[in-house]
Amino acid sequence: MLGLPLGPILGGYLLQHFWWGSVFLINIPLVLVAALAAAALVPESRGDVQPRVDAIGVVLSSGGLVGVTYGVIAAGEHHWTATSAVVPLAAGAAVLAGFVVWERRCTYPLVELGLFRSSRFAWGTSFVTLIGFSMFGLMFFLPLYFQAVQGSDTLGAGLKLLPMIAGVLVGTGVAGRIGPLVGVRAIPAAGFALIAGGLLIGATSTRTTGYGFTAGWLVLVGLGLGLAMTRTMTTALDAVPARQGGVGSALVQTMRQVGGALGVALLGALANSGYRHGLDVGSLPAAVAGAVRGSVAGGVVVAEKLHEPQLLEDVRAAFVHAMDTTLLVSGGVAALAAVLALAYPRLTAIYPGPAAPGSAQFPVTAGRR
Repeated sequence: MLGLPLGPILGGYLLQHFWWGSVFLINIPLVLVAALAAAALVPESRGDVQPRVDAIGVVLSSGGLVGVTYGVIAAGEHHWTATSAVVPLAAGAAVLAGFVVWERRCTYPLVELGLFRSSRFAWGTSFVTLIGFSMFGLMFFLPLYFQAVQGSDTLGAGLKLLPMIAGVLVGTGVAGRIGPLVGVRAIPAAGFALIAGGLLIGATSTRTTGYGFTAGWLVLVGLGLGLAMTRTMTTALDAVPARQGGVGSALVQTMRQVGGALGVALLGALANSGYRHGLDVGSLPAAVAGAVRGSVAGGVVVAEKLHEPQLLEDVRAAFVHAMDTTLLVSGGVAALAAVLALAYPRLTAIYPGPAAPGSAQFPVTAGRR
């Protein structure tokens, strides 16, 4: 969770002082340290079966997600009915459907679908996915707001996310202390409500909004993230038998990343469409107008080079309007998650089945199911 807001800070520092490709290269030493630490510190464990790699499942899941994501991005660039959007969306959805069919028949599936027969795992994973959807949209747009609208450099934009880190730390600590004392619904519902409240407050931002206002709602979002993420991941993983802990943990993290990828794609398409429709570039040459409509960063550069303060104001106003719209949608998703968390006991019937996979009533074994 700390990596979510810390990433832009480190990335901003690297962009300000080094080649832009350093934001990718920095992952190499991090991965090496993690691998060495895991080898030295993590106790060895081994399942009762040694599955093979599900290469077909890897190809189908990756290909399907690529198709859906590309289709959403194309819809933001053009239109939802454009061929460039409809074809990859339909193809991606079809491939993902094929992936589910294959996983049900595969001897050693990539995704253990039987885990979703546990209501706790199914809903916990669903909530983690919704968190990823809401938060990655925020992390994508807010640094642009700090830079293009408020004039911060890359490092400054990252540092302005620090209030969220403070909120995450406090929320995580609170969740750990009171988690055993309250019901399974209270903490995630409160966390999602705080995320929703923070995002909806952020959706009222304007071009002249002060940083104090932004820092305030970022703290709320961080508090909610610390509460909701901690409890929902615990809820999901507590339902997984110890011998399948690695599979369950990997699946939860994967769904969080999928939620983030779809959040960036869908919210990015929404923001891109709103930004373009909020601009009036009819009097500009085609090439210049294309640069302005391409991105808010391009619009700011063009306006500054042309010494057009009105164009600069229009570009920033269009982006702020687009950002507010995406924050409003993200807040709505978080609010829906809060309602679902409160209704959790009444929703378990949607996923009928035993209390947890691997129990005597529902053994999880290798082989065709």
